[in-house]
Amino acid sequence: MHLSPKQEQILSLIVSGCCNKEIARQLEMSTRTVESHLQRLYDRHNVHNRAALVAKWLMEGGIPRSVPDAREGRSDTLP
Repeated sequence: MHLSPKQEQILSLIVSGCCNKEIARQLEMSTRTVESHLQRLYDRHNVHNRAALVAKWLMEGGIPRSVPDAREGRSDTLP
């Protein structure tokens, strides 16, 4: 699955348990922008929800990464 760096950040934050509002805050974008990124991914990869998208990404070798919190200069780490 080919992803832009921003899409990879969004999926990594979903894996870490963030909702769209938390993703938007951490990446300094609007919630609507997060939703737009996700909808494009759903359409491109023929899935209908975030769970299916993340499952497909992980099954195809996707690796969740730590994403720095742009507003606080910290990083959310994955367990």
